[in-house]
Amino acid sequence: MSPFISNADLAVTDLGRRVRATTNVADLFGSEFDRALYRETVYSVPDSERSTCPNHLDWVADCAHLHLRAA
Repeated sequence: MSPFISNADLAVTDLGRRVRATTNVADLFGSEFDRALYRETVYSVPDSERSTCPNHLDWVADCAHLHLRAA
């Protein structure tokens, strides 16, 4: 038995339209943070240019005080 919904009526619902318009789970069900974290991880954005923190799972601006700065 397949875990996927195989219903033709799904195509005309809002969820059906979103499923066809997206390419990954973060885009389909994620928040703005989830999408940004996924995008920066997939494209290997350098730490100095990231807006998300994969260590603390927060925006860099919100957890900057937790990071040690090189002297």
